[in-house]
Amino acid sequence: MSTVCRKARNADLPSLKTLWSDVFGESAEAVDLFFKRNLSCLHSYIAGYNGQPVAAVHLIDGTVNGKKAHYLCGAATKPEWRRRGIMSRLIEYALDDAKSRGDVYSLLYPANEELYGFYSKLGYEPRCKAAARCFSRKELEACDFSGVISEEKPDFEALQGQCYKNNFLLQNNDFTAFAIEYYKLYGTGVVFSRNCLAFYEESLGTAQVFYCVYNDIKELKALLLKESGAEEFVFHSKPGAPGFNGGISENAGMARLLSDGEALPGNIYIGITLS
Repeated sequence: MSTVCRKARNADLPSLKTLWSDVFGESAEAVDLFFKRNLSCLHSYIAGYNGQPVAAVHLIDGTVNGKKAHYLCGAATKPEWRRRGIMSRLIEYALDDAKSRGDVYSLLYPANEELYGFYSKLGYEPRCKAAARCFSRKELEACDFSGVISEEKPDFEALQGQCYKNNFLLQNNDFTAFAIEYYKLYGTGVVFSRNCLAFYEESLGTAQVFYCVYNDIKELKALLLKESGAEEFVFHSKPGAPGFNGGISENAGMARLLSDGEALPGNIYIGITLS
């Protein structure tokens, strides 16, 4: 039985949602949110048999250092169609199409460690890094912040550039708005003001701040203290971001170069992921 790779059409949307839900076990609300919120920057591809998707993958537009890029996510294959090389062919098809649109970089975050090997065979390299730094509650309380915390949502795109400077996946405001709603569905803590945004999960007295962006880290710390009762805060961010010098570098995704005339940065930060 052979499959045909192609770009998804509007008529494929119900099948794409069913495939995503069946493979990843997500609620209909979460799946609907992904497709509704990301329409302005989403490219979907399917491997079909008799017109029906048996595998799918999605690319979400972004930029790295001002050059076109995307975040590859939602790679899903029906169980009975796995181990036939379908996803490898589908990803190559999607990347060829992305390259024709001018994309220079492809970035992804493997769902588990075993998948690093799979994506390595497709030309991806473990070039993406993050930094982690731990603060006690007392250390955060020692920060001198006396300003007023605004409830206004920030311009997420501008805030990323101010905080990270370069070598990061710039995700647009639509994707960030989706991520806020998406993570809230799973009980994730989300805090923001005009000057910062953070996602955190709290357990056993520790808040894992797995994504944060800011132009004033003192305001971010003050906001987390206000909203969380944790005694310890572990911040994950781009290596070298303000307040993260000396953090521990860790493997945080993969990248592939799509253009022969460019170079692949050695330390890219992906930021918000869907894993």
